[in-house]
Amino acid sequence: MPSLIRRVAAFLLLPVAVFALPGCGGPPTADYSKVDLLSVDGTVTLDGSPLANAVILFEDPDTATFSYALTDSSGGYKLRFDSVMMGCTPGSKIVRVSTTMKIPGLNGAEGEGEGEVAGESSEEGDASAPVARATEQVPVHYNRESELRADVGQGSQHFDFDLTTN
Repeated sequence: MPSLIRRVAAFLLLPVAVFALPGCGGPPTADYSKVDLLSVDGTVTLDGSPLANAVILFEDPDTATFSYALTDSSGGYKLRFDSVMMGCTPGSKIVRVSTTMKIPGLNGAEGEGEGEVAGESSEEGDASAPVARATEQVPVHYNRESELRADVGQGSQHFDFDLTTN
C-alpha cells in the first residue's frame, strides 16, 4: 500500500506542480472540460455501524487513477477527483477502504504515511523514535487486497458498502 500512498500524494500535488510554472501569470486554473466527472456518494458501515474517518478510494485498475473521500461520522462519503473538483470518472473501479491511510490535505499532513498518527512519537524531539501507528479496523480484503468493485456509470451514483470483520 505504500506505493498507493505515493501515487495518491503525486496525484494530489500534480495540479500544483503543473500550474506553478514560471510565466503562467494569474492564479492557476485547470481545464476540467474534457474530464467526464460523475457525482458519487454513499455510506460505509463496518459490522452494522457507521465507519467514520475512513478513506475510501475508487481506483481505475487500467490507468491507476482514482477518486477519494473521507467518511463522516455517519459513514457517509462524497468522492473528490482532486483537491479542486468533486466526482469520479466513469468505468469499473476497485474500491478500497482504510482507517489508517493518510492523504495529504484530506486527513494527513505532508510527509505523513500510512498508519501514522500525526504529532505522536515515543520521545519528544527524538527523530529516530518510532511513530505511533493506528490499528487498521478494516480487513485486508477491503483495502490492500480489496475484493470490492463498483461500476460507475452515467448520472449520479450511490454506492453503499456494508463491510464485516468476519
